[in-house]
Amino acid sequence: MVQMYPEKVKALSDRALDWLGTAPINNIKEASQAARALCIHGRDPGSSLAWLERARSGDHWEEDNPVRNTARACTAFLECGIPCRESLDWLLEIQSVNGSWNNDVYDTCYCLVAMGAAGKANRTGVQWLLDNFSEDWKHPGVIALINSALIRQDPKGTAGITGRNSTWLLGQRTDDHWNYTATSCLVVQSLILDGHSMNVVGSVDWLLDRLDESEDTGWNISVVSLVLVTLTMYYSYNTGRT
Repeated sequence: MVQMYPEKVKALSDRALDWLGTAPINNIKEASQAARALCIHGRDPGSSLAWLERARSGDHWEEDNPVRNTARACTAFLECGIPCRESLDWLLEIQSVNGSWNNDVYDTCYCLVAMGAAGKANRTGVQWLLDNFSEDWKHPGVIALINSALIRQDPKGTAGITGRNSTWLLGQRTDDHWNYTATSCLVVQSLILDGHSMNVVGSVDWLLDRLDESEDTGWNISVVSLVLVTLTMYYSYNTGRT
C-alpha cells in the first residue's frame, strides 16, 4: 500500500524529476506536461517554459491542434504562476456560440481546464458538455477529462454528474488500472479531484510500478510527467499539504 512519500517513492520521484529537467522536448504537449510536473514538485521548469515561449505563435500555439495545444500551454504557465491572458483571450474569441471548441469533447475539456486554472468560469462550455453527452464518450480517458473539466469549473453545480461518472470509472478498473499508464493517470487524477483519493491507493501503486519498470528501458516525457503530477495530487489531497 502506498504511504505518504516513503523513501523509495521519493527516491524514484527525484530521479524522474532529474531526468525530466534535462530530457529533450519534441512538442508542445511534452513541454506543457513537463513544466507542470516540475512546477508542482517545486523544481525549476525554466527549460520547458522557454521551449514553450519559443514555440508560441503570437498569442497562441499552433502545431497539430492549436486549440488543444494553446489550452495545454496556458495551463502549464498558469500552474507555474505565470499569467497567460492573451492566449486565454484567444481561446475565448474562437469559442463556438454553442459553448464548445470545435464541437470536440477533448478540445472543450482542455480549454475548460485552462479557464479553471485561471479562475475563469465558462458556463457555456460546461453546459455544452452536459447537453451533448454521448455514448461515444464512454471511455475512461474521456470521462476522466470531462470530470476534471467540470470539477475545475463548477464542482458544486456538477457534483451529481461527476459523482456518477466517478462511480462508473471505478467500475471500469481492472487490477487497479485502466489498461494504459496515461489513461490511468488521467482517471486517478479525476478521482482524486472528486474526493476518491482513498479509493485509488492500489492504482497509485500500479503507476509507481510502471515508472519503476520503465526507468531502465526508457522513460517517456508525457508518461513520466503524468505520473509525477498524479503522485503529488495524491500526496496533497491526503495530507492537506502542497
